[in-house]
Amino acid sequence: MKVGIIGCSGMGAHHAQFICNAGFKLAVCGDTIPERAKALAAKFGADATGDCMSVCRRKDVDVVAVLTPTPYHAPYVVAAAEAGKHVFCEKPFGRTMEQCDEALDAVEKADVKLFLGHVVRYFQEFEAIKKQIEAGKVGKVGFVRTYRGGICPVGAGTWFRDWEMSGGVTMDTIIHDFDWIRYVFGDPERIYCQNLKERFGEAIDYSMVTMRMKSGIIATTTGTWAHPAGFQVKVEVCGDNGMIQYDSNEAPISSMMRANASDTPGMIVPGSPVSVSPYQLEWEDFKRWLEGNGEPRVTPEDGVWAVRIALGALESAQTGQPVTFN
Repeated sequence: MKVGIIGCSGMGAHHAQFICNAGFKLAVCGDTIPERAKALAAKFGADATGDCMSVCRRKDVDVVAVLTPTPYHAPYVVAAAEAGKHVFCEKPFGRTMEQCDEALDAVEKADVKLFLGHVVRYFQEFEAIKKQIEAGKVGKVGFVRTYRGGICPVGAGTWFRDWEMSGGVTMDTIIHDFDWIRYVFGDPERIYCQNLKERFGEAIDYSMVTMRMKSGIIATTTGTWAHPAGFQVKVEVCGDNGMIQYDSNEAPISSMMRANASDTPGMIVPGSPVSVSPYQLEWEDFKRWLEGNGEPRVTPEDGVWAVRIALGALESAQTGQPVTFN
């Protein structure tokens, strides 16, 4: 199967190797800045184009990978679906629920497959925690706490620093934790959030979120783009028979996080001290699904729910009141 990438900076450049490792052929790289597309395509013997919509129309493309900034996900997902292509879309699925609804409707009408890149479900550390919980290692869980973040994605001109585009650390970063918590513990009942939106212009954001799950479990998530450097992930799961803890800073040095030079646009991508990247694992899972071998670990509905939770958190921070999910 052949893949066409839309968006060759940041996540596009990151995903390209894992796409090939998973057994796909990279056919074309598209970016609104043609030089980016050419640079990435040259590494993989692919074609390059500055017309991203043309990637969706190519007859030799089976899968379109939408790896653009968040607000542009929906238009490309719609175009790819209408062209009969299967779609891999990076998280978040959309910046608004309207965008998610539009994209999901197009996918369902076209009867194509859509995979959302909630990669934390594929991080071996997080999957190990999930298995220990399911095995009853800590008994009945009552409290979960996660922490994710560090430096603000670098570069004064990067889209991450535009609130309307990224939604800050809540929408872009700890949406990973919202998805994983729901994956393990079920749907949330209500959510409350406080953040530092007033400092966003200084490239600082901090978000503290508390969710009560429908199961009665209390989950707290902290996201930060306020550190001077680095990136850290922590998890704590408390049950009536014990506790599970994970801190990325205590893992081997190879799991330390990577950041681009501070004077250029960029992103933060967590590493993992394992032989097979979680990003490759999600592409392998998608490939199995495309080949008719089982269901994927992430469904389109999961992607919609993650956006819904993140938007609920942002609404709560704006109003100062909890938001209840129906």
